[in-house]
Amino acid sequence: MMDREQFIRFLENFAPKNLAEDWDNVGFLLGKREGELKRVYICLDVDAYSVDTAIEEGCDFILSHHPFIFKGMKSVTGENVSGKKVISLIENRISVFSMHTNFDSVEKGMADLLAEILGWKKEGVMEEVCVSSSGKAEGIGFFTHLEKEWSCKELAEYVKEKCKLPYIEYFDGGRKIRKLAVCPGSGRSFLSTLPLDVDAYISGDFGHHDAIDSMEKGLSLINAGHYGLEHFFVPYMQSLICRQFPEIEIVQEKTRFPGKML
Repeated sequence: MMDREQFIRFLENFAPKNLAEDWDNVGFLLGKREGELKRVYICLDVDAYSVDTAIEEGCDFILSHHPFIFKGMKSVTGENVSGKKVISLIENRISVFSMHTNFDSVEKGMADLLAEILGWKKEGVMEEVCVSSSGKAEGIGFFTHLEKEWSCKELAEYVKEKCKLPYIEYFDGGRKIRKLAVCPGSGRSFLSTLPLDVDAYISGDFGHHDAIDSMEKGLSLINAGHYGLEHFFVPYMQSLICRQFPEIEIVQEKTRFPGKML
């Protein structure tokens, strides 16, 4: 078995808390730091499915991308969804650790991972958070240039294939695409600050009016979904932990796109 405190320190050092956005809630969020750790469940969201699966699999630790506790909780009872999860986790002695925007920003984190999956060179970040040990700017999202011009449809098909998505939504701004902005997860907050020379923006959680306004400006949007661009967190962290701590048993969340399209 593994020392719980040692494992938590590894996670804290890998994606330091100071790299997270001010509004975020990351780190060790539930449980005790001391004691032994045997089995870790890795997931994107700590929803009811993840909690039930972790219990069924005999896990004593959950590592998630999205924060388990985000908004303020005024009560913890069995009368609401959040309370039920907290009670179940405590009763089954399962600790929870979340790494969100700190993982997005860290070197070899979400932005670098997605750039590698898509086969594109990361030429700069959309929001700089820090400078890496190698002197590179690290932060949220990235910019890149394609080797040739693509149509919006061609680009959407490529992203769908590379990210293994069951569906994708695209809004064609009408011009050929060379320069891209890419933001894993929800990227609508960056729409108003995109450089004018960006031809297409790939992210998730775009709304109808976001798309209409962008197309009128000649900017193409590719909505790959919040889950679609971030589910790689699970196998990536599984591989990293197995290399560092081969004695820890890992249970990966099965890839399960929460939304369905007919």
